[in-house]
Amino acid sequence: MKRIKAMVCSLLLAGSSSAFAAESPRDYATGMTLETSSSSPWYRVALPREVYQHSAWPDLRDVRVFNQQGERVPFTLMTKPTPPAVADSVALRLFPLAASPIATTEASAPQTIRLKAANGVEINLEGDEAKSVGQSYLLTLPDSREASLRLTQLQLDWAASNASWQGKASVYASRDLSHWQRVQENAPLMDLSRDGEQLKMNTVAAELTLSPKGRRYLLLVLDPQTPMPELKGVMAVAQPQEPLTERIQLPAAVAKATSTEAIWQWDQPQPLSTLSITLMEEGVLPVEIAWRSDAKSEWRPLAKSVLFNVNDQTQAAFPLSANVVEAIRITTVDAHLPQTLPGVTGAREAKVLIFNAQGKGPYMLTWGNKAAENVALSLNQLIPESLPASKNIETLPWAQPLETVKLGGDARLQAVSAGEQQKLWVALAVWAVLIVGVGALLMVAWRIWREARR
Repeated sequence: MKRIKAMVCSLLLAGSSSAFAAESPRDYATGMTLETSSSSPWYRVALPREVYQHSAWPDLRDVRVFNQQGERVPFTLMTKPTPPAVADSVALRLFPLAASPIATTEASAPQTIRLKAANGVEINLEGDEAKSVGQSYLLTLPDSREASLRLTQLQLDWAASNASWQGKASVYASRDLSHWQRVQENAPLMDLSRDGEQLKMNTVAAELTLSPKGRRYLLLVLDPQTPMPELKGVMAVAQPQEPLTERIQLPAAVAKATSTEAIWQWDQPQPLSTLSITLMEEGVLPVEIAWRSDAKSEWRPLAKSVLFNVNDQTQAAFPLSANVVEAIRITTVDAHLPQTLPGVTGAREAKVLIFNAQGKGPYMLTWGNKAAENVALSLNQLIPESLPASKNIETLPWAQPLETVKLGGDARLQAVSAGEQQKLWVALAVWAVLIVGVGALLMVAWRIWREARR
């Protein structure tokens, strides 16, 4: 029995020593040298794209920082916030239009009004639109504007007036000044003054995209009964979005494709916030989209949608709520995939690593170890709350990642964690005890059998 106990103890000690051995850079697949140009007790590192793409864990628990002596230094991981969003406002070019009815010989012909600007531009409105035309203005994007603008409202600026007035306005959009689409109808406008107080309503809702290559013209038409003073200017305003955490874009690679179905994969599963699918050529494509968390999981439906690329407009990104995604499958509905397959890109929250510069540099950022556990500290554990640096992280200097260094190699991506190693050793010890115990029982039984025969 003493031998059995000794063997079990040696197995457990071997498992414990292997499970709790100190980490070193060689325990990780890849690393990057960090350049620190100034002296500081803490540094920030914007994680490169390679870290997200080849980390062994979706939550980046295998990211580490080591000093020159190969010792792990304390660090924390934080989401990277975006700067506060601001409204993108553009002053539109403004052309007053003079209206004149066009005579028609047929009584059944629709009423037509010609609107003409001083620069010679002419617009013809027919039917119901022509019956309710008052003062009108042609609005266009500036010639210097090259980017499209997703606007939500028009902000009008008119000359000051002592008289109060109320009215209505309608908005139309066009690509070519010939075909007009109604965007807003009979939006209220007013400028009221009473007892030294003023109530002004000078915005018109207009949700559309203005583009130099698409719809770039707007027609603002006032109701005939609207006594609005001369219009001085119009601002196209895109409402700001709520500040979000910064996201990093991770493109997927095509793994398998047929004429009606294709699969895109990432090197490692990713906790994606959104999924963007882009048609490379103009057109529309009805599809069913599914995703899976790993190669052994079942496909889960994401959306039935129509992908499109028309007039420089594409469909919005699909939300994924930080689900861990390994692959995306797109199946067409009564259609074939285009010859040039769509581009698939996933977005996940970007992280900033802050580390305490213990020991000597240069420091090394490492990642890629399936056996790693989460050892990141909270910010308060890394930087005391009483210090100014804990209140203003943005003042910390940056450590710049340099060249990539191969360390333990890809084998570390399949390494066994310390906890699993210890469980394995315990299981081996238990099996050893059982086998030795069975052997001892057989030996005792054999001896009893021999005595019985005598």
